[in-house]
Amino acid sequence: MQLRTGTVTSTAVPVTVTWKAADNAALAKVMAASPSSATFGPAVTSWPTGAKPGSSDLFALKVYDAAGNTAGASVYRTPNIIQETSTTRTGTWTHRSGTSHLGGYSYSSSSAGASISWTFTGRSVAWIVSRASTSGQAYIYVDGTKVTTVDLKSSTTLYRQAIWTKTWSSSAQHTLKIVVVGTSGRPAVTTDGITTIG
Repeated sequence: MQLRTGTVTSTAVPVTVTWKAADNAALAKVMAASPSSATFGPAVTSWPTGAKPGSSDLFALKVYDAAGNTAGASVYRTPNIIQETSTTRTGTWTHRSGTSHLGGYSYSSSSAGASISWTFTGRSVAWIVSRASTSGQAYIYVDGTKVTTVDLKSSTTLYRQAIWTKTWSSSAQHTLKIVVVGTSGRPAVTTDGITTIG
């Protein structure tokens, strides 16, 4: 299971459950039993759904073959939302209050080179932001290595957006660092925390 892009709320974070299923004859279907019910065709190998943050969620699947035989698999995963109080910040950041932000606040910076970083333990992470037509770009570093540049600009104003994700094969300690580019004419970067899966 891994985090995916989309809207994050205090009650649900977007995740994707993936699986591999095979049969010596033919698969008939895959059914999800938890945390909600869904039925998939034999060629489907992923399920975009949501998970409740702060609690251990059971994700359970059952596979059926054409002869009626079944096999099941399940896993518990705990997604967490980690806000800016658990960060190391450099440069100028402004605390912004508002009901549209997770936990009622976010942090914003328009200063090129300003950074904010989280150290966490997990197997998947997503960076959550606010987006607008005046939003700028940010460099993303993972464990000290620059991995990409993300553009937060959006024609419509969007809040609590998981804009970027990364997943590892197992849970371990990592550091995610965001650096403000200082994009000409639209330098602002507004961060609303991260979400992780342990």
